[in-house]
Amino acid sequence: MGSPTGGQQEPPAAPDWGLLGLLPFDRAVYLAALRAPDDGAAGWAAVLGASPSRVRRAAQRLLQVGLLRRTREGPPGRLEPADPREAMRTLVRRRQEDAARFATAADGLAERLSAEYEGGRAHRRPHGILEVVEGAPHVTHRVEELVAGAERDLCGIEAPPYVGEPGPMAAAEAEALARGVRFRSLYAVEVLANPARLDHITAMIAAGEQARVLAEAPLKLLLIDGRAALLPLTVGESVRGHRALVVRGSALVDALQALFEALWKQGAPVRGRGRFPDRDLLRDGGLTAEEQELVELLGAGMTDESIARQFGVSVRTLRRRVRVLQDRLGSTGRFQAGVRAAQRGWL
Repeated sequence: MGSPTGGQQEPPAAPDWGLLGLLPFDRAVYLAALRAPDDGAAGWAAVLGASPSRVRRAAQRLLQVGLLRRTREGPPGRLEPADPREAMRTLVRRRQEDAARFATAADGLAERLSAEYEGGRAHRRPHGILEVVEGAPHVTHRVEELVAGAERDLCGIEAPPYVGEPGPMAAAEAEALARGVRFRSLYAVEVLANPARLDHITAMIAAGEQARVLAEAPLKLLLIDGRAALLPLTVGESVRGHRALVVRGSALVDALQALFEALWKQGAPVRGRGRFPDRDLLRDGGLTAEEQELVELLGAGMTDESIARQFGVSVRTLRRRVRVLQDRLGSTGRFQAGVRAAQRGWL
């Protein structure tokens, strides 16, 4: 069968035409206009074997997106094709502006409607406030959803036992950090003894997470924007029996947030796996950054093995540095070393 454009070979159909909001017939009219720019709608209709009215309607759609334009010379109202490169750049710019306006409007609308949504759920039935999630895969998926929905602040308390590896959560956490969400995490001291978990913590710190360690973590917890919380209902590593509770906008969430803030003040900063060089104290009597971190971690109750793993040194090297610190501070114990460093204003 011959081509409707006088035997000329047409480019293959491509999905990007649909993205322009054009119909297949609009594409045919535009190609006819490119090949015979001076023929006008009547000439294009003759080439396509279509009615002039149908071609004029298609031409109006092409005019709206900027692929056709009104001629500067010749009869009034006559159309001709615009330079495709200029037209496409203009169209892309318009779409970007429209998308930006849509995103701004959608964000504002979502913020206004979310209060109505949460309020309606809370007043309709208790499930609007409490949600039980069963099974480790479902809990992991729910955590990812909550992290993805965070807008301002994420707070977490992490402690063993675990129901899976940290890998699946890394992408969600990194994406939240990338879009400007503040992420603060408290880790039980046992967590840093797990090489896989320590690698995950190091990667998150590099991405912008603020991390601290606790000698003892009273619970596992995730807080989202101070409006929702997720905490486990079961203890142990059973995948089948794992359950978690999601709590939304209530006094319980406020209480959990207050608990986190209190524990955050008690935690010792974790700066990721770093280099702990064998060097003396600073000449001015203060501590190097690595030695300051060492005192903080000792005060938090971390074991020698965990601290050595974090700094990437042997336990023997670490213990030698601890003895140097204790001798310098005139302390007989690790906790006393932290106290005396604080008294001297070194922490």
